[in-house]
Amino acid sequence: MKNEIFFQNLSQNRSLIQELATELSNDFVIARFLYRETTHQAMMNKAFLNEETFKEWLITTVKRIYYKISQNEYSTKN
Repeated sequence: MKNEIFFQNLSQNRSLIQELATELSNDFVIARFLYRETTHQAMMNKAFLNEETFKEWLITTVKRIYYKISQNEYSTKN
């Protein structure tokens, strides 16, 4: 995915990621971590993402990271 399209899609889905992170965690610190880690993962995997599945990929990634946090497989400490 080209940079311009990637960042447009990321910007368009920012509130979706934030709302899902808040809904899942019910904790501001963890929600903020979920948002930041999801956007970080998206940037790292940008070359493998496509426009058609970008939103679904973001949702799955937020949920996957949250699951790992809840199973103590992921540290939320910066």
